[in-house]
Amino acid sequence: MLLYISSPTFIGRTFVISCSGKDSIARLKANILHILYEMGRGSHQFRLKFKNQYLKDSSSIEDYGIVDSHVINMIPLSNKSMTDHPLISSASSLQSRENEDTLQRMLFKEVNTLKRREKLCNDLQVWIWVLFVFGFITFLTEYWFTAFYKCGFALLALYVCPKYTRLSGFYLRVNERDDLRILAISFCALALFAINLGLLASLESNVCRYITTLPSFPCSEIVYFSFALYVFESVGFFGFFVLSTLLWANFKFQIGNFIEPVLVEIRDIKYIFAAAKSKSVKEQRSAGLDLANLAASNVDNKFALVAEGGLQVLIDLALSEDEGVRGYAIEAISELLTIKSIQNEFVEIGGVNTLMFALHSTDSHIVKESLLAICQLCQDNEDVMVHVLGENGMDDLCHVINTCKMECVRLVAGIFLDVSFCDNLRGELLKHRKYVPVFERMIRCSDYITQQLCLQTLEMIALTSPDSITAHPNFIAPLLSCISKASDLQVRTISAKLLLYFVDNPETMKEVVNCSVDVREVLVTLVTTQDNVMQCVAAKILYLLVENDRELLNDDRIMDLVQSLRINAVDQEAWMLSDKILIMKEGS
Repeated sequence: MLLYISSPTFIGRTFVISCSGKDSIARLKANILHILYEMGRGSHQFRLKFKNQYLKDSSSIEDYGIVDSHVINMIPLSNKSMTDHPLISSASSLQSRENEDTLQRMLFKEVNTLKRREKLCNDLQVWIWVLFVFGFITFLTEYWFTAFYKCGFALLALYVCPKYTRLSGFYLRVNERDDLRILAISFCALALFAINLGLLASLESNVCRYITTLPSFPCSEIVYFSFALYVFESVGFFGFFVLSTLLWANFKFQIGNFIEPVLVEIRDIKYIFAAAKSKSVKEQRSAGLDLANLAASNVDNKFALVAEGGLQVLIDLALSEDEGVRGYAIEAISELLTIKSIQNEFVEIGGVNTLMFALHSTDSHIVKESLLAICQLCQDNEDVMVHVLGENGMDDLCHVINTCKMECVRLVAGIFLDVSFCDNLRGELLKHRKYVPVFERMIRCSDYITQQLCLQTLEMIALTSPDSITAHPNFIAPLLSCISKASDLQVRTISAKLLLYFVDNPETMKEVVNCSVDVREVLVTLVTTQDNVMQCVAAKILYLLVENDRELLNDDRIMDLVQSLRINAVDQEAWMLSDKILIMKEGS
């Protein structure tokens, strides 16, 4: 796929990179560095950003949902030092300079490798033409018929040998298996070298006899000529074998093979921690990025980071006033919390409060990463949920729902569902009326996954405490809207089940009937479906409505729905309830 790289440093110029979704961000950076090298800017320092999110070197392109033709921003890094603490910053700056020098050495090494590839391709082209000339001259030798396969080999080699320049890459490359073709043609050259040695051996006896016996044994000039030409041809075939083998080995190299390990290499933790404790924002950002890369690399590095006291360092960075520093710290924390044992230590040192504080950030990426970390902590851990809800935990989560994007709201809905499975904490979700509008907003949202999670949470609350639901008649209107308008069957089914609690309660039943959303229109939706659960819910609602208000037996629209339900019922209970309503109608 092709990716477009834009940068404010190079105004009016967009770089085009060909890559694969499985390539790492480090390899993508390596390709960019090669372009910058040709512009004389090989030492240019930068980070890559996509959709307001900085890309980590150790992650792959597809990890960030980047696909063909997407545009990635290249953000330059300032070379100016912002150091306020000389002793600490000097250590981190020294480490930074060492890393930059290593990166430059690897870049030059890659460039030289590509230059070598270009030279090998050109030399091989010349060598092939020399062999072709030799093959053509073979028609004048003792074994003239060998000229056919020698010229044929030269023509085949011309076809197989790729044309390559370091700046433009391959020309008319047939496919990605050219390296195997080169290897095959090199062994063909080795075979022709062996054949030529055989031809030389057969001519050698005649030449030697003539030299030893002189005039007594005649030796034609064509034999001398053939012998000399075959010697040159043998040297040519062996030289071709050597060149093509070297080219085949060079083909194993890809841009980024040397640079990628340097970019994803884990820096010395003591230097990272020294930079993290610096008063310089630039140093802290650099440390935060290194810690995020370290946490994302592998499990061993996660434990190594925690063993050196990295959790406390990350918590301190997460409380920084700079959004960039906080973002990197939260990313690193989210990666570390994928390990269960690290979660326990993080909770013990008060890290949950740091995550809850981060929910008030104006950066949606920080909020999202914080919620992901909280989700990791809340899985099957009631003690952590107590810390999450805490003194103002519900207020913090409700703040996210009221102010953040839908992807963050969905994560909060998932946290609420986890909490609803805990008997001791379930009641906290609707403890105060100020939380009701938050659930209303999730029910009315356009994201069906968020709706599902929210409705499942309310269903769990209703199963153990129906009064907690019926005490809030504000839910009636959004539930009726979901039944009539939601495209997801599960959303409609759970909404109908929750509506039953309001219909079954004499105090809220009238509010269902008098709701701004016409309950009759909703019942039409329930009755006409062929889902047995939905029909059963419709039958129960109709029965409870009629039983609590007998005047509805004279409502033609209600009775038409009952008749339709009785005729089209796919559920036995729905049929029996509709039949009871009709019996009540006849009795009245």
